[in-house]
Amino acid sequence: MACGGQMDNLETLRAIDEWGALGWYEGQGLPWPRAYGLAYRRLYEHMPVDIPEDRYLIPHEPFYHARTRASHGYWSAVGYICDFHHHFGLRATPEIAEEKKARFPQYADAIDALVNDLLPRFEQPGGYTHSNPDIRRVVHDGFLAMVVELDAELEAAQRAHDDAAVNLLLALKDYTNGVHAYHAHVSEALRLAATSAVGERKEQLTLIADSFTHSFLYPARTFLEGLLAVNFTWMLDGCDSIGRFDQALNPLFAQDLANGTLDLEFARALLDELWNNFDRLNAWNLQIGGYTPDGRDGTNTLTLECIAACARNKCLRPNVAFRITSHTPDEALIAALKALGEGSGRPPLYNDELYVQTLSAMDLGLTTEDAREIGFGGCTETMIAGMSNVGSLEGFLNLAKALELALNDGFDPVKGVQEGPHTGCFTDFPDFASFQQAVQRQITYMTDAFVAENRSALRQRFTSGDPKLYRTFFTRDCVKNHKSFEAGGARYNWAVVSYQGIANLIDGLAAIRQCVFESGEVSPALLMAALAADYSGFEDVRQRLLAAPKFGNDDPTVDDPGSEIIRFAWECLYAHETPRGGRYLPSCILFETYLSAGKDVGATPDGRKAFTVLTDSVGPAQGRDTHGPTALLNSLVKLPLSLAAGTPVLNLRFQKKIMHSATGLRAIADLVRAFFASGGMQVQISVISKEEMLDAQQHPEDHRDLIVRIGGYSAYFTALDHALQDSIIMRTEYTV
Repeated sequence: MACGGQMDNLETLRAIDEWGALGWYEGQGLPWPRAYGLAYRRLYEHMPVDIPEDRYLIPHEPFYHARTRASHGYWSAVGYICDFHHHFGLRATPEIAEEKKARFPQYADAIDALVNDLLPRFEQPGGYTHSNPDIRRVVHDGFLAMVVELDAELEAAQRAHDDAAVNLLLALKDYTNGVHAYHAHVSEALRLAATSAVGERKEQLTLIADSFTHSFLYPARTFLEGLLAVNFTWMLDGCDSIGRFDQALNPLFAQDLANGTLDLEFARALLDELWNNFDRLNAWNLQIGGYTPDGRDGTNTLTLECIAACARNKCLRPNVAFRITSHTPDEALIAALKALGEGSGRPPLYNDELYVQTLSAMDLGLTTEDAREIGFGGCTETMIAGMSNVGSLEGFLNLAKALELALNDGFDPVKGVQEGPHTGCFTDFPDFASFQQAVQRQITYMTDAFVAENRSALRQRFTSGDPKLYRTFFTRDCVKNHKSFEAGGARYNWAVVSYQGIANLIDGLAAIRQCVFESGEVSPALLMAALAADYSGFEDVRQRLLAAPKFGNDDPTVDDPGSEIIRFAWECLYAHETPRGGRYLPSCILFETYLSAGKDVGATPDGRKAFTVLTDSVGPAQGRDTHGPTALLNSLVKLPLSLAAGTPVLNLRFQKKIMHSATGLRAIADLVRAFFASGGMQVQISVISKEEMLDAQQHPEDHRDLIVRIGGYSAYFTALDHALQDSIIMRTEYTV
């Protein structure tokens, strides 16, 4: 072994229970990516199984004694010095190394050597990638049928003397052997736990044990077998996202209900446990509703049960994405709004018609049937469930920064460097059109530079680093194509890029056009002086800029030019292809990042002070939409939202009293339907009053479960940065 010292003996790794590292070093003399296969195999072959007294969905964590949101804050799924994360793949964790050194002081030097050797080996270039495994195939065909396909492809690659394919498929064989052994360990642990249990717990755990033995390996025969198979697969993927949960499992759910074999109370308890696992493990997304592959509305009995689980469980996750079609029953939409009224922030609502139409029309190679299999990973990044590799947050493009660069001839006054091309001094532009061209050139340069850097990083994943064996196996067509998940093996590949400061750009351009070039009330030199001073001593200038028309009020003098510049930006990105195949898709998913994005941008001509928050996702600047929800939505649909198929997130806040009356619910349902019919793609709703949030700032201990929607997911209000809290308080609170 390369790390020297005591680590030259593999027995040391056995002694400190570092089985993933053991497999990794066993494979060092083999071609890439064989070491990864052996690492996962040894990890799963030796994974202990824990069955807590209050749980039935086993395994209940991706690693034995994994860290969770509850035990260690945000990050989860850390169990060994060498384990894996759903995005990073194999990784080394120095914090766990410190714990191991305390347990095994005689191996302290060897553990330090291990960490120092592994850390540089497991770097992950490129952006962040969420995903969802092919749970349809796991439920309908079973793991062993997928292994049969793998064996056939391995034989074909060996006959063709395709060494690269053979090595990838052999690594997958090691991985699947490990998974099979782990399933057997879990099955045996459930049997033993059921034997020692008593009363109702014994009956239920025996049912779980009997069901688990068959589930996952073979096609599911009951809802319980299907649910256990989905849970097991999700755990193997590092507890990321699941995909079309209700579509994969409802046939079994409805069958068991009809023949009287389903204990509905127990089934609901298991759904609650799954919801709790999502939250506890800091996991992400599952989808309900939407079109079926043959074009029918997919809302079903399990869809409604998932909505009810959102209402029962006031927690952050899962981010239950409800795909709404024009045929979605009103009862389901009203039920979703009622759940939102309970304060969970879920489910967010998606315009399925427009998503399907948009993805089908784009140059992505989608069949009509597959386009209807939309899944979302992470917060709300658009992918095809079980069939795609979507770089879900490959990066960010800051349009407020592009405006700042155009004002300063490409010079970044925050960094003090020439960041963009020379496009002219603002005081020299003869008219607004000339300045707008400078903004467009900065956007083009920023986009091209980002794509060039991202392409280089992504190409490194093709033949080095972790090929993501779990996703390669559980994503359709990777095995058949003899390509890893990271190298474009999935049926569909694209990348999502998020845009920051959309309304800051639109409002800033509107203010410049009116105040500088049309009315002349603010000279170019005066504007530049005010921005450089962060409006200190120039409050009169700031008030004039703030008084200019703002996006979100159905004002065509702002919305129409704003739509043009955003179309330009998004088409500029969409013109590029990713190394894995497919296009870069624009989105606007600004979870808490609109705070950090603002820290990179000085004062802007929309009246915003330097280094403060940018606008929240695709919506208007906080508090500047003053003409009601209909005007806001009318402004939104003027944007080329269909180009932002990665998902343009819109946050709306409604008064609580509206969500608790039949009239109010009906009105909001009609508003959502009208917004979608006009071209809106997505909306997420928070039901929380300004008074509650102000009190929570003063007395956080009394509001620990206060939940808000922010950039594609739910967050606990009191856990947010104070500046983010203020930005949410500033959101307009709507009535209807």
